[in-house]
Amino acid sequence: MSDYTEQAREHLAKQVEANQRRSLAEATARQRQIAAGGGERKAVAGLGKAVMEVDKRVYNEWIRKEGKEIWRDPKFRKWIGEKNPELKCR
Repeated sequence: MSDYTEQAREHLAKQVEANQRRSLAEATARQRQIAAGGGERKAVAGLGKAVMEVDKRVYNEWIRKEGKEIWRDPKFRKWIGEKNPELKCR
């Protein structure tokens, strides 16, 4: 019985890892599509001008890792914009 449980755990771990890799690949592809769209955005009344456009999975992954306030940190936004220039809007 314990062998079956170990096999089930290994199978589940492989599935989770494969799902994470697929999700990352999909988010990367969506981010490339966003960047290919030109990144041109107009200012929105009350919100101001858009400075970057981030895929929702990427956005939520950073929140999961660092907390809700990460996107309000100007140093983080500058860092991620420099590391990923395709995020910036023109």
